[in-house]
Amino acid sequence: MLRSYTPPMPRQLPASIGQRLMWFLGHYRAESASVNCPAAFRIHGRLDDDRIAAAVTRLERRHDALRTTLERDRRELVQVVHEEPTARIEWTSLPAGAEDELTEQYAAELRAPIAVREWPVRWHVWRLGPEDTVLAANMHHLVSDAWSCGVLIDDVLALLGADGPAADLPPIGWQYPDYAAWQHGDAENGALAAHQDYWKSKLDGMRMPALPGTAAATGEPALALGTIPADQADALRTFAKTHRTTLFSIMLSLYYRLLHQETGQADLTVASLFANRMRPEVQKTVGFFANMLALRTTLDPDRPFTDLLRATQRTVMDAVVHQSVPYQMVPVPSLRDSGGRVDDVVFQMLPDRRPESWNPTDVGAGLRIDTFRPSQGLSRFGLNLTVIPRATGFDVRLSYTRDRFTDAWAEDFVRRYVALVPTILGV
Repeated sequence: MLRSYTPPMPRQLPASIGQRLMWFLGHYRAESASVNCPAAFRIHGRLDDDRIAAAVTRLERRHDALRTTLERDRRELVQVVHEEPTARIEWTSLPAGAEDELTEQYAAELRAPIAVREWPVRWHVWRLGPEDTVLAANMHHLVSDAWSCGVLIDDVLALLGADGPAADLPPIGWQYPDYAAWQHGDAENGALAAHQDYWKSKLDGMRMPALPGTAAATGEPALALGTIPADQADALRTFAKTHRTTLFSIMLSLYYRLLHQETGQADLTVASLFANRMRPEVQKTVGFFANMLALRTTLDPDRPFTDLLRATQRTVMDAVVHQSVPYQMVPVPSLRDSGGRVDDVVFQMLPDRRPESWNPTDVGAGLRIDTFRPSQGLSRFGLNLTVIPRATGFDVRLSYTRDRFTDAWAEDFVRRYVALVPTILGV
């Protein structure tokens, strides 16, 4: 007598604090709705479909977040962790060298919403000939973040390498549901209260930078670009070592200085995303950990730049200590009364990679793998300045919305930001 197979029942667990906040924003403030969180790879060499499918299945088995859907259970948001991976992969063949078509299709993939109630990740493979492949893992932001993309990159390099899907991957300390349970425990036992008290004191009386707006523009997102040349980028790295600080603090200080020049305000607040991975158990975990924090610093325009840098560094270090509480959990009456939002003005900086990591990685089996990042970068925030270290200098990207800022203003803002670098280097 044949027995029918009954798949294991999924586990239902409380959503994390961050997931609840993002879900709320996505439903009640559509302009700040969550975005897709992609990790994509350009693979050179012969790679058969079965090897890709096996690697994707291994990744979904390895990371609970890649098998987690979210849904409402009465008034509560819950994570539903499915026991079996699905490895739903879409395959597309393009002519060799069809870079414009690839970029257009990839952009369309990122714009398409992910139904997180059904499955949290969408896999897509583009073939541009027998030895040119792009693999994209397009994850819902409720189950991933920028750090998670880095974790996935390391895993993909191992799983597509010489050992293939049988590769020996490093152990994961906590799966994301373990972290969510620990976080709820901290909330219940009062451990988060001290962090909330810090932010209440730090942000009391906060006002956002009063930047110019324009009522005549269209409201569509746009991007202004600039470049800090390689010699100045290297000098900034030396400057950071000399002053025992970080590139993040230096570039944020320059942002404060330009915002002061633009607004005349000395008390400035800029939002930034922090990884929120202080515990060693979550270093290899895929999940939504990142928190947006409000970085408030006061500058004196008559003092040297190094004074502003020291103040900024204190702000950043305190934020690192208290990063477990996002700004959405902190009541800020002054911000509510002024009608502003913390994510109106944002600063982000990608990590400064090791020199050898700029090149494609030889993983064995005749494959070379690189990350795939077409030059896009529109943001869901009002004004988002992002600095991206490259081997040939720093890219500066200002994402903005045309309902508030003109193209000419944004391009001039980026030009002035880049022009501040030599003023602090003395070149």
